[in-house]
Amino acid sequence: MASLTRYPISALPLPPPSKLLIHNLTPDPATPSVSTFKYTLMNNPSVQRRSRITAPQSHFSHVSPFPLPFPYEIEPPENPPDDLDKEEYVEQWLATRESSNPKPEEGRRQTESDADEPLQMLYPSGRDSDMVLLGLSETALRDCLPHLDVGDALGILGTPSLLGGQPDLQQEQQADGGGKAVATRQELIDILGGHAMLVSGDDADVPFAPWSLRYSGHQFGLWAGQLGDGRAISIRTFCLFVYSRSPCASLNTSRRRDTSSFRS
Repeated sequence: MASLTRYPISALPLPPPSKLLIHNLTPDPATPSVSTFKYTLMNNPSVQRRSRITAPQSHFSHVSPFPLPFPYEIEPPENPPDDLDKEEYVEQWLATRESSNPKPEEGRRQTESDADEPLQMLYPSGRDSDMVLLGLSETALRDCLPHLDVGDALGILGTPSLLGGQPDLQQEQQADGGGKAVATRQELIDILGGHAMLVSGDDADVPFAPWSLRYSGHQFGLWAGQLGDGRAISIRTFCLFVYSRSPCASLNTSRRRDTSSFRS
């Protein structure tokens, strides 16, 4: 039996457009394309941060994770001028905290995989989130995500125990398979934790950016229209042609809780 090829989360192969949900639904006209979405993050990010009703024909909106407590604590500038544009100041405050900047080349790992177009990892310039990996299910990886490379994550976490002990330094050194394994683990933490965002390049054959489906429903026996409290963000979609049915799957992260889940 041939061994499986494993990919870092940024290099898992994207599905063809026919199998990618956002290529078969009507987008929010405020961010109708990936390129428009990236421009919005840098110039008008409040579009995705404020409550609003989307156009009736739209099925989804591009949206990025934003792991900051709400309401946001926006500190006013020191000695502001009399003509300070407060709305523009808020836009700039948000823009520096949105994941819209490529990671500096220094220390950046070049992905080696069979994927034709690894997704870009974008980071914020004004938000430094200290992410800690609390746990990872080896069984879930084996059964649901066998192609996902998690680097040295399982070795660092150690064997699960109710005693709450931490792996010692020797175990960590044995788990570390080198700089590539550490970088792969950190990439996974940054993406699942919402600190970084995966998007396609400007000239990609299959445009991709995280999205959230619009949904509506009944409340108290009445049609409540569009709802929006806690819809999960689909941060990653991939398709691996290794089974007869060519399964595709999405990784989703909750907008209200810093948790991630697998959905097929």
